[in-house]
Amino acid sequence: MVEPSDELQVVFEKAIKDAKKLNHEYITLEHLFFAMLCSENFMNVLDGFGIDPKPMKDELLNHLQTKFDEIKVAEGTKFKPKKTQTVERVMNRAFTQVLFSGRAHIDVTDVFLSLLNEQKSFACYLATSSGIEKNKFNEYVNTEYVANLEDEELAGHAQRALKAFTTNLNIEVESGKIDPVIGRQDELESICLSLGRRSKNNVLLVGEPGVGKTAIAEGLAYRIVNKAVPKFLEEYSVYNLDIGAMLAGSKYRGDFEERFKLVLSAIKKQGKTIVFIDEAHMMNGAGTGGGNSSNDLANMLKPALGKGDIKVVASTTWEEYRKYFEKDRALMRRFQRVSIDEPDKKTTKDILIGIKKYYEEFHKTTITEEAIDEAVKLSVKYITDKKLPDKAIDLIDLACSRFKVNNQEENKIVTPDEIKFELAKFVNLPPEQIQQKETNNLNKLNKNLKANVYGQDNAIDEIVDKILVAQAGLKTEDKPIGAFVFMGPTGVGKTELAKQLAKHLSIHLARFDMSEYQEKHSVSKLIGSPPGYVGHDEHSGQLINKLQEHPNCVLLLDEIEKAHPDISQILLQIMDNGKITGSDGKEADARNCILILTTNLGAEQAERNAIGFSHDVDGDYGDEEFRRFFAPEFRNRLDGVVTFGKLDKPIMLKIVGKFLLELRTMLDDKNVVCEITDDALDHLVDNGFDSKMGARPMQRYIDKHIKRPLSKLLLFGDLRNGGSLQIDVKKNELILKPTKQKVENVAEITNN
Repeated sequence: MVEPSDELQVVFEKAIKDAKKLNHEYITLEHLFFAMLCSENFMNVLDGFGIDPKPMKDELLNHLQTKFDEIKVAEGTKFKPKKTQTVERVMNRAFTQVLFSGRAHIDVTDVFLSLLNEQKSFACYLATSSGIEKNKFNEYVNTEYVANLEDEELAGHAQRALKAFTTNLNIEVESGKIDPVIGRQDELESICLSLGRRSKNNVLLVGEPGVGKTAIAEGLAYRIVNKAVPKFLEEYSVYNLDIGAMLAGSKYRGDFEERFKLVLSAIKKQGKTIVFIDEAHMMNGAGTGGGNSSNDLANMLKPALGKGDIKVVASTTWEEYRKYFEKDRALMRRFQRVSIDEPDKKTTKDILIGIKKYYEEFHKTTITEEAIDEAVKLSVKYITDKKLPDKAIDLIDLACSRFKVNNQEENKIVTPDEIKFELAKFVNLPPEQIQQKETNNLNKLNKNLKANVYGQDNAIDEIVDKILVAQAGLKTEDKPIGAFVFMGPTGVGKTELAKQLAKHLSIHLARFDMSEYQEKHSVSKLIGSPPGYVGHDEHSGQLINKLQEHPNCVLLLDEIEKAHPDISQILLQIMDNGKITGSDGKEADARNCILILTTNLGAEQAERNAIGFSHDVDGDYGDEEFRRFFAPEFRNRLDGVVTFGKLDKPIMLKIVGKFLLELRTMLDDKNVVCEITDDALDHLVDNGFDSKMGARPMQRYIDKHIKRPLSKLLLFGDLRNGGSLQIDVKKNELILKPTKQKVENVAEITNN
């Protein structure tokens, strides 16, 4: 779409004002020409052509004041001047010419050239009689005038573009908005070395998000301002190029290219300038609007990069580097790549100590060294989707900001407790899990598990011992806390133990029912679709997503024998490296998870074993079915294979008590007190117990013979408004005896 330039819009507005001031009903070519002669830019064009515009302006004004009585309206008449057909024709002709030339804007000179075709008009007569010949004027406008404009006015435009689309980091440093960079001496030396080259003096910083690529570039500006760089760089300025700002509003073809050329022109003219391009992969395709990529920012920049006309420091991630730069060899060879690795804990601590004063001044707080230690330690342990030092700085900054949110004005001291609280919020964990003394929680873990899972004491002991080793910091860092297989018949507590473990550790339970992954193609549901298949770029896989959301979890793969064998091969990554990679290359950290696989493969063997017997992976399983299903390399990476034995009647009596205790809790909310007789307990054990099916038949028996009739009493019967309930046996059948009046001090459900 072709639109009038800003200058032409001003000219038209003046023509309208002049016509209204003279009480002229119409806007004629003379009004338009007079408004042109009042434009400073157009007067400069005429002056450059060798024509003095002042005589034409005076004569035209006299003509407007004396020769247009026929289009005058009465004084005081309200009207809006209208364009004549001649003016419309001139504008349409100019529009067509500009459209065919491929330009986006109509300028004043375009309208004037069209005006020179109206030979019967006084405006055309005045112009031609003053020595303006159309062909010569057209040639001048498109050659000499453009060149003069580039020489005289382009510099001003370029400086305005430089100010609009870049940020001078040197000025940012002087105003205190940029902190010094700490612990990156080798990387800064490599940057200075590349910048000192004669040609291809450009640097590409490549590293994972959060490792400090942008901070290093800003740190270069900081060192330049403080004269802490080689002498040849001391007078340089670092400008941050904002590609997003250059793209914003560039809706017409050529707008983006024009902006970039102006910026580039200003940089070249200014000299001693380093351009910093953050997220450099945005150069690929920038300014094309999804069209031909041969005219994007990367290709426009290549000539300047190769000749050494400008010095560029760019940054990108490894993922984007492989995606864009490795495919564009011509662009990549113009840069010297500098790898920015994640700093270690000690370096991160030094960085935080070095910059803490800036955060203390900003937040008006005091940050203790213990808080810094805690931020580094906990961020490494719990925040797996970010890198140091970024994630540790985030915790410090959030803890400081919390005082503002709470309107706290005194005792604004950031301690390890504040760091723990912010971490809990950050990773979506219960605050008490991190804030409480972990040793106290772990010390009760064994007891708490045995109080909820009956008859599997040896299995619990083995699991807890493995967790204690990990929490004491004695496990291998690149492996999960533990990887176990729970074997045994159905209903003996394999899944329940995993649930209780997550509950008492206050971490998330990520459960996957392996019956959903029986087909070979179902593997893609866990780790994402392979390249070339639908959804490859859209979904990372359910397992990848779950571990990214909850890196600290109990990962339960229930009934693993139902899954396709290929899934066990995927799990080797977790057991071997503590990580799993999706089909799209994204990694999920599993070093802080507990991997539990449940299976019924060893059910027959479990029935022959002692109750609660367990053995390590190095032992003799005595189960050929288990050996056939799991490959040797898989079995060799397990931390333990725990066999759950069948349940006997004494154990079932405890389980009955647990089920009924849950029932009592439900009834408390209904204001109902429950009592169960010893005969009823014996009846439940005798009738609900099945040595082959475990505890699940008991649950179904309670549901059928207690909960179903009880629901009717609560909804329609004597217990609608509360009361008491006795569960007894009569003629070998359970009976429920309700009482409207709530009984005090009745016998409660027990697990005796």
